[in-house]
Amino acid sequence: MPRSLLLTICSALLLGLPATPAAAALSSYRGITLGDSVQVVADHLKIPVTDVKVVHERPTVVQQITWRPSRFVSGTAVERDALAEIILTFNLGRLARIEVVYDRERTQGLTNADLVEAFTAVYGPSLLLSTPIRTTTAASDLETIGSWTDPETLVLLWRERYPSRVGLTLTSIDGDRALQDAISGGARLHASEAPARELARRAAEAAAFQAREEKLRRDNKAAFKP
Repeated sequence: MPRSLLLTICSALLLGLPATPAAAALSSYRGITLGDSVQVVADHLKIPVTDVKVVHERPTVVQQITWRPSRFVSGTAVERDALAEIILTFNLGRLARIEVVYDRERTQGLTNADLVEAFTAVYGPSLLLSTPIRTTTAASDLETIGSWTDPETLVLLWRERYPSRVGLTLTSIDGDRALQDAISGGARLHASEAPARELARRAAEAAAFQAREEKLRRDNKAAFKP
């Protein structure tokens, strides 16, 4: 789910819909909670911290974990999980966003009403009942079909047509705002430094070319016989 698109949807929901109490804590998913540290999440998923990817370094460190459930336990196939993968995004070492993508085969044929019903059993009635926000871009055809919120957390249930998939996004409202600021700030820094990087790249290429030419000259000089 594109981050800019998620922010647009989040803003619309927060401005236009009242908060309602949920049946379950919105900030947790399968034992992972928004605000958890990188180490806590890595331990829960049983992965080394070295597997955590740094996606932005400035102005703050943004990290990401992509985790997929195992299909085998000690060589024995286990019942297939409806979950395909979880993408966990951290800002300043704290979990700000949980994005869940479900297995296409396990969600095939399920209507929007079927999906909302399943999550209503967990979170309570959805704030989106009859008029889901639909956002279409050149890159995706995304429909938000359910939402739940409290003062600190926003949960969105969505369906994307191309590629065909169903997902759930949980965000810390304050944490995601800081995360977006960090990503935007990093993009601005990257753009502002682009001319200097290009000059450095050209200088390095020129130096490497000169070094090759000088080596070729020395080699040919030593071997040349009139």
